[in-house]
Amino acid sequence: MKEHPPHRFSLLKAVHVVAEWSWFPGLMAVGLLLLVYAGTLHSSVYGCSDNYMDDVGEIQIALNVWGTVHFTGYPLYTILGAVLAAVGRAVGLTPAAAASASSTLWSLLGLLVLYRIVWRLTRGERAIAALTVLAVGLIETFWVHSVIAEVYSFSALLMCLMWLVALRLAEVWDPKEWYVLVALLGAGAAHHRLLVLVIPGVLFLVLPALWEHLLSRPVRWVYAVIAFLLPFVFYLYLPLRSWQGSMWVYGNPGTWSGFWAEFVGQEALVRLRVPPNVEGWIANLSAFRDHLGRQLPLPVFSLLLGVGGLGWLTYKEWRTGLALLGTTAAFLAFVLLFPTTVWVPSTLMPALLLLAVGAACLLCRLVAWWSWGRWLGWAGLIVLSLSLFRTNLPLVWDRVCDPFGGEVIQTLALLRETEIPGGRSVVALPWGGTYFAAGYGLYVTGELGGFELVDHRADFRSIVDREDKILTLAFNLGRWPLYWWEERLGEAHFSGAAPGVAAISRKELYQQVPLQVGFDLGNGVRVRSAEARWMRSDAIQVSVYWEAMRAVEANYSVAVHLLARDPPQGPQDLLAQADAVHPVSGWYPVSRWQAGEVVRDEYVLRVPAGGRPVAVRIGMYQIDGTGTFVNSPWLVLTAKER
Repeated sequence: MKEHPPHRFSLLKAVHVVAEWSWFPGLMAVGLLLLVYAGTLHSSVYGCSDNYMDDVGEIQIALNVWGTVHFTGYPLYTILGAVLAAVGRAVGLTPAAAASASSTLWSLLGLLVLYRIVWRLTRGERAIAALTVLAVGLIETFWVHSVIAEVYSFSALLMCLMWLVALRLAEVWDPKEWYVLVALLGAGAAHHRLLVLVIPGVLFLVLPALWEHLLSRPVRWVYAVIAFLLPFVFYLYLPLRSWQGSMWVYGNPGTWSGFWAEFVGQEALVRLRVPPNVEGWIANLSAFRDHLGRQLPLPVFSLLLGVGGLGWLTYKEWRTGLALLGTTAAFLAFVLLFPTTVWVPSTLMPALLLLAVGAACLLCRLVAWWSWGRWLGWAGLIVLSLSLFRTNLPLVWDRVCDPFGGEVIQTLALLRETEIPGGRSVVALPWGGTYFAAGYGLYVTGELGGFELVDHRADFRSIVDREDKILTLAFNLGRWPLYWWEERLGEAHFSGAAPGVAAISRKELYQQVPLQVGFDLGNGVRVRSAEARWMRSDAIQVSVYWEAMRAVEANYSVAVHLLARDPPQGPQDLLAQADAVHPVSGWYPVSRWQAGEVVRDEYVLRVPAGGRPVAVRIGMYQIDGTGTFVNSPWLVLTAKER
């Protein structure tokens, strides 16, 4: 018998097989995007106000504590995101990074499905499909939403899945896949109401076979309705978490009225208004143009390229082309009509995906026309990807590296070491970035404690009556000034509670502070008590208790200086300063003080590298009509060790 040589593994053959695999180029493109997204993943709490990031802090908390988020609730996204966040934390990611990583996963899966859609429509042009995916993944809105905790990458995944299944059904009808498609349509509508705009195009695409399928057995209409409504069952998560007392619940979904308001998105419905006049239409058109220009280079040309590609697809496969073209037009029309309802770059994502499909189809046509077309198309997509990367990296980096949320937590952490008169401490912050940062430190990481957190909707009068005061970040006094508090409390006094934190009360909090210094500034104000102490090796905290000896009509600014020599001989002896136009971080003018009122004030002096401070001096000053500084006498302190 003839013996056959043993089978030998051929690395070259294996590489060839993998390279010929239809998914391989798409996986390569997604792999490159994974490296980009991992390098720019948002891994810290966000505390600023930015249109892209407005809801990120809220979602970071909700996914890490199994909470709920704003309208329309997004329960399926929240449940899946909470599971993924738990996995992320288990493998060592920070809670913020774990929440962001779920968006990365949804985005990469969505782009992989997009690759398959383009591959099908271009009849196997794998390189064009992969490079299209790479370029789409680097568009500003896709990149940002792939590295932050937001809902729109999940929206993109659901939409891509809808179209892929619909394209398969349009080629070969399968009743099981039809119910999968209906469930996906229901999941999309349940997740974000804007995805309802996909439904007409998808149904139009599969209509011939669908009509025959439903007419043959009318009961299938019932099955389809059930499959569509099934994803809405996840909305039970909202009242369930409310009834269970979750620490992070948006609104009041435990009641029918609260649940319904969140389900229908009442807060967004009020913004669904068509422009009433020509000026409104011009403003909307201008906003549409500006936002499209931010997302695409040469926006008019890019728009025409995508629409032209979908038009050519309509010529070749009229039902598929019309379905995609009509859906694209629906999303673009929504942006044009209602640009303030949803952040425009988020609303543009579905349209940009479909325009990318059209552009890829047009490039495929170029390949068929011209022998050099394939190379030209590849080169163009590579150049586009590099351009998008270079343009969008600074914008993405600014958002994911912003330190403000961490700074909010560091500021509020000082409350643990501070004694404040009255009952328990309640911190009030307006709903938004600073509130989310405080909630993250309080509920997720445990860095904060010792206070209750409320937002701007709380009953401040009852809190102050009960606890004698309410606290807020000092810079919020610019948003909530003295007259604002007086309208709500009747009488309001400001004081410092900790560096960067202000206390608001109806009665004076610090009248019982012992008279330890009694330093007269010669302007009707004296320093009742003062202390400078080291916070850490590079910072000194200064606590001052001002006392109004009488009613003062003029206003005075505060000077707090860190000295390398006492008295200073020149500017070189001034190591640092923490001046303020008024006491209490600049928000409580001396002219508003009552006679005998004691006001606590907190400052932090940063010691520069190599600096050797010997003293801290405190005073008040005015600037006269000639621009000359008129200083009070200086109180000099020596910093104490902690």
